[in-house]
Amino acid sequence: PNQTMESYYQRIYDKTASLFTTAGETGAILSGAPVDQSDALKEYSRELGMAFQIVDDILDFEGTPEEVGKPIGSDLAHGILTLPALIAMQMYPNDNPIPKFFVDRDDRDMLSTAVDMVQQPVVIDAAFAVAEERCSVSREALLSLPRNPSRDSLEELLNYVITRRN
Repeated sequence: PNQTMESYYQRIYDKTASLFTTAGETGAILSGAPVDQSDALKEYSRELGMAFQIVDDILDFEGTPEEVGKPIGSDLAHGILTLPALIAMQMYPNDNPIPKFFVDRDDRDMLSTAVDMVQQPVVIDAAFAVAEERCSVSREALLSLPRNPSRDSLEELLNYVITRRN
């Protein structure tokens, strides 16, 4: 696997965050919000979408099959490197089972070993820290908006994204 963090972030922007970004910016424009507020909602939405997808990728390793609706580690099993796996590869560059699994993707024992490595609390915590940082940037963008029930709801959405289990 030769995916970089940069290509991962671009992929999740294209897959998820671009939709959030478009929705946030479009809503602001259609409501007649000033440009500075529209820009703030665009940034909020982009970072919210990035955090949402990162948490989704974490749940692929940390959730239960019932919670996430698919087997644990299914992204990795399908050859998709997500943030938790990339972090595990950075933290454990020597004798890492993830690249070995990519050599023989039929090796279920190697997949299990790779999933176990990614599930280590230090890896999951590092991935959550990235999602939390994205939420922090998103929350910061909201500060330029007037305080009202709508802004409060957007802040609550950030709390939901970082704590969701499915």
